Amino acid sequence: MIQTNRTYLNNLRLNLIMKSKIFIITALFLLFYLTFFQSVFADGMIHIYDPDMYRWDLLNENQQLSVINYENGFQKMILSVDVTELRGEKAVWLFPVPAKPDKTVIDVIKGFPKFWGYDVKEKTDDTISGTFSVIRLSQVYTFPFLFLFSSISSLSSSGARNLEEGITIHEHIEKMGLTTELVSVKESDALYNYLTNKGLDLPSGSKSILDEYIGKDYSFVVSWISDVAKFKQESSNQDIYGRTINTVGVSITFPTNKIYFPLKPTSVYGSSEIPILIYVIGHVTPNLYQEIKQESQINYFVQDYYTVSPEFSSFFNGKTRINELEYTKIKINAPSKYLREDLWIKNSAPINITLADFINRNTLICGLIFFVLTSCLASLFSGLVVFRKDKIISNQKLALFGLWNFLTLIGFAIASVFLRTKKLKPELEQQLKSEGIIVWDGRKILFVFLFTIFFLIITFVFQIVLQYIF
Repeated sequence: MIQTNRTYLNNLRLNLIMKSKIFIITALFLLFYLTFFQSVFADGMIHIYDPDMYRWDLLNENQQLSVINYENGFQKMILSVDVTELRGEKAVWLFPVPAKPDKTVIDVIKGFPKFWGYDVKEKTDDTISGTFSVIRLSQVYTFPFLFLFSSISSLSSSGARNLEEGITIHEHIEKMGLTTELVSVKESDALYNYLTNKGLDLPSGSKSILDEYIGKDYSFVVSWISDVAKFKQESSNQDIYGRTINTVGVSITFPTNKIYFPLKPTSVYGSSEIPILIYVIGHVTPNLYQEIKQESQINYFVQDYYTVSPEFSSFFNGKTRINELEYTKIKINAPSKYLREDLWIKNSAPINITLADFINRNTLICGLIFFVLTSCLASLFSGLVVFRKDKIISNQKLALFGLWNFLTLIGFAIASVFLRTKKLKPELEQQLKSEGIIVWDGRKILFVFLFTIFFLIITFVFQIVLQYIF
């Protein structure tokens, strides 16, 4: 008996030890994951100099945002990176621009525009649901049920100069402890010599990506922090939670036929999933290639009004207030190695978003159209069923008879009493008409009953189809 108890206790102790080890290993894995993967958020590439290791490494950024305003063939783009966790002595950030340097303008900014508003698709879904709920109220008896359902549901400097052979600096700006230059290069060695003169030695993976842009009509925006302490002091800002953050913000303006965003440089981060968040003023259509299509989310918003802050006046072309600001939110969560191409965006909205926005802005007109269409179809279908044997009413008249539904089902029922559904001899019909006698047809009761059934079915079918489309 004693031996049995000892065996039981030993087994229990071993079991607890194993569970503890599993728990510790799991906790360490989660801690490692959250520390080294979840904080990565970037496009382009930022390198920092580690004084202890005497080398340059990629910086895992905390956050990266971009907003794009495209008008009259010119793209204005703000790239803002949160580098609050920046360590080391120096840092450099660079990305390509698909335009020649003499047509490109750069600036250093502080902060990032804040957007709000309603999601077009979500509002369309609510609009369609609400519209057809109101339409179904024409059947009078549906009012208590719809009321109950709705109650439950409610619960710089200018001038170019040659630094060395093969490279030209077109702009040089120093602000907030950050130095930014717009450069063009003829060959890759010139770019790397330029970066080396800044004390930056790029890893081979970064060099191979940049090589793909050299020799084409691309410029490079290079920003570096030579004094981290000074940069943090001059670039500090507060987020919506009152926390102090440091951001690197660069504004670029350049001519382009299509809206552009540099995705390819992010592939240097390998298998890391780096969320990329892009705001584009207006409703646009991103050209998402297959590798990132399933890992991307596109939402379309409308903001009732937008008051432009003075620091972003140039970005919004001097406007101080914008009524009904439309913008597109693009979020990409694909592994970095899948970002093999840059993102090109068509400056027009998908057809379903255009229609959805029209419905949201013209709810009354759309509601009337659907009401007329539904009423006419219901009247036509019920008439074809009830009066199919000795039908004397044309399909057009049957359909138009549904317009009596504007007086609700009660008005439709009363009007059906006067509907001529039986064929009589001309003399008898004239006599009955002169005496004000109405020939009763019992089929009219079934006609009214089927009308309201078809009406409800058609409204639900229309609602489901429209909500699926939008």
